Amino acid sequence: MSKKTAANLRQPLQIGPTPSGGPTRAELAKIHIAKRDLKLTDQLYRGVLNVLFGETSARDLSHEQIDELLGHFKSLGWESNYLQKSSSSTNSQSTPQSISSGRKLATMAQLGLIMYLWKHGPGIRNKSTQALDYFLSHHFHVSHLKEVKAGQVPGILGAIKNMGKM
Repeated sequence: MSKKTAANLRQPLQIGPTPSGGPTRAELAKIHIAKRDLKLTDQLYRGVLNVLFGETSARDLSHEQIDELLGHFKSLGWESNYLQKSSSSTNSQSTPQSISSGRKLATMAQLGLIMYLWKHGPGIRNKSTQALDYFLSHHFHVSHLKEVKAGQVPGILGAIKNMGKM
């Protein structure tokens, strides 16, 4: 085998930045782990990429955009399991923060995701904000979207997703 062929075989296994400046495999893996953990459908995930960056694939993002996307996922409540394991063994205050996060109001990113899913969900017939407020009031005892707590966001997203399956 020639040296050139051997170099080409090693290239796809590259962990650092790709020659074109695109994302690394590790960065793409983090994004897809976050997508799985947040239970985002492929359509919703690609909609988020389109709204935030005008792209439909994470492969087309720059390193800065990937950091921004991961920050957005963290604002939606995603935490890297790798970081949790390493920080929980060294930081004894991680438990009180996770308990109090359910009492805090949802972030603008979380509210935006709820609104996006409501407006684009296949099972939603009336896509108005009044209908969303009625839904939140009836099922989650929240009078307005702005009053949703961070701990309620996963349940709300799950309920909206399940409306399409009825």
